[in-house]
Amino acid sequence: MTPSAVAYEISNCEKEPIHTPAAIQPDGLLLVIEPRTFNILQASANTKDWLGIDAEQLLGTYLPDLLGEELNPFLDQILSHPSNYQPNLLPIEFQKSKFVLRGHHNAGGILVEMEPLPKDDQLLTYRLFTQLNNFFHELELTSDPERLLKMAAKMLRKVTGHESVMVYKFDNEWNGQIIIEDRADGQERFKGHHFPASDIPAQARRLYRINRVRRISNANYTPVPLVPATNPLVGDLDMTLTQLRSVSPIHLEYMRNMGTASSLTLSLMPDGHLWGMIVCHGDQPNYVSQPVRTFCKMVTQLVSENLQLALNRQFNHQMTRLGRAIDQFNAPFQATYNLHEGLAGLKELLDPFESDAIFLRLDGIDYQFGREVDAQEMQCLRSSVRHQTHAGMAYAEHLPENYQGQAHWICGYLFLPLAASGDEYMIFLRKERPLEVTWAGKPAKAVREELTPGEFNLSPRESFEKWTEKVRGQSLPWERHHRAAASRLRRAINLRMATEMVRLRQHDAEMAHLATHDALTGLPNRLLVDDRLEQALAKARRERGAGAVLFVDLDGFKPINDRYGHDVGDKILCLLSHRLSSSIRESDTFARLGGDEFLFIITGFSSKSTTLFGAETLACKLLESLKEPFVVNGQTFQVGASIGIAIYPFDADEPNELIKKADQAMYVVKETGRSNYHFYADGSP
Repeated sequence: MTPSAVAYEISNCEKEPIHTPAAIQPDGLLLVIEPRTFNILQASANTKDWLGIDAEQLLGTYLPDLLGEELNPFLDQILSHPSNYQPNLLPIEFQKSKFVLRGHHNAGGILVEMEPLPKDDQLLTYRLFTQLNNFFHELELTSDPERLLKMAAKMLRKVTGHESVMVYKFDNEWNGQIIIEDRADGQERFKGHHFPASDIPAQARRLYRINRVRRISNANYTPVPLVPATNPLVGDLDMTLTQLRSVSPIHLEYMRNMGTASSLTLSLMPDGHLWGMIVCHGDQPNYVSQPVRTFCKMVTQLVSENLQLALNRQFNHQMTRLGRAIDQFNAPFQATYNLHEGLAGLKELLDPFESDAIFLRLDGIDYQFGREVDAQEMQCLRSSVRHQTHAGMAYAEHLPENYQGQAHWICGYLFLPLAASGDEYMIFLRKERPLEVTWAGKPAKAVREELTPGEFNLSPRESFEKWTEKVRGQSLPWERHHRAAASRLRRAINLRMATEMVRLRQHDAEMAHLATHDALTGLPNRLLVDDRLEQALAKARRERGAGAVLFVDLDGFKPINDRYGHDVGDKILCLLSHRLSSSIRESDTFARLGGDEFLFIITGFSSKSTTLFGAETLACKLLESLKEPFVVNGQTFQVGASIGIAIYPFDADEPNELIKKADQAMYVVKETGRSNYHFYADGSP
């Protein structure tokens, strides 16, 4: 089979419609209900096994007649939620057997899953809550991500009865690695092993984001088809949120090849992103009941939230360490009049950034620190990556394809343009770091020839034996704290360069002040706002505090400016600036961004709730102070303000993003009546 044919088959695999299998697993039954009449549109073919009635006989039946009148409020409640809202649960009794219903709706109707309840459900509930109580107690004693995940894996193994529970973490390219493994036999079969991204293709990852629980009780199950196979309303029925949904035959073969008879997979979603999964594997078939799965989902959500807190603490610790190194460079750098001497301190940042060289181009002059690099090579690298910048930078652990072979020792780079235009930039450089990666079986996709000669299909790999690959041509990865600290260093250099321009032109303190303050009002300008906001964010990280940004846009100012001229408009801006300055504390910042736009930075709060109260209090105070008219040249003028508010670090933890979100919140006020305030977190009205 040719490489292009393999690529074509992999592409087809990634497009497999696994969310519309038209079949379920046999651990329960599925009924699809017409949303207006509550009549049954489709039923899984195994209803006789559970209800004693053939699926064909159920079609058209009014569901409350079948299962009881309590189904009416249950179905109404489902329909009251948005389409594909996370399912509702209802315990019922049918013919002396206890079941739990799980329902949601989409364009194909109301999807109702029906599974048996354990006979000892009261004892089970007691055991689950006991486990949860113990877990909460242990949770209070840990702030380490690894310990948190080990605790969760151990508890979930006990609760589910599976022989093995693993934590699977995704990398930036969606390859996975087993970082935690808890097994009943105490062995570690897969810990440290990597799995290729093709094992969990894009459409499967999408389902993991939406439906965070997937269970397979028996890898040898026979799929139960729906009757009829085609949904009367939409054709292919979307079963994304259906836990009984039948899975891809390729995945079942994958499980069998792995020696796994049953599985339960739970998505880890810190900060709302698919970070990894908790994967429970059984050596024997194992049906995990709906109450236990619900419990496991609750625990995983709790773990996800605490994992985010732990990762944030880890990030803050790393940022504190890097921040100290940057501060040690920045203090003399900002103070000295000799730019070359000030920049020499960059060599002290090589170790904190785990870099082998730093290359800087400023005002047509090249500076380099650490291992020697060729300036022409840096220009070529800049040309290769400057159009790939995201969030103001470009970075990779390997060189661009069109640049490979041009550098002598360089492998990884972190590129930061220092200006939106022009030829000024900074690059952190790293050498190659050869790695040995242990895969769970050779990661390449396997292909096999079908009965018809010349026809091939993808198949899961048959062996999961340890397979080691030597990886060349890449450096250490650029972690989040490296990127955030590099942005902070860039702001320090840009601030100094702004000051340097003033010094070169005027050589006095007044012009230095003008570089960071508004010439008309004397308020801090955007340049100083970025620095102040960065300092406020750094302090909030260190002290686990919070603060707010208030974006103020004047209402009614432009007509005054247009009619009476800029002289009158400027006097109003000065009077307004003086009046509003009295509304803030000495520790806060009040700045003019330009025109009739102003910004407040308020700090020193200990929690989100106190920050919300402080921001709201200030907004009300500002609006109240603007009710008094301004008197200029014997005439009175009235202006108001639309105020948008963003809270850090909850809405964003980067200066530009915070200001942008406060600006978006301000426009909500503009569109809904003006002279008011709005929090970004409250969304659109």
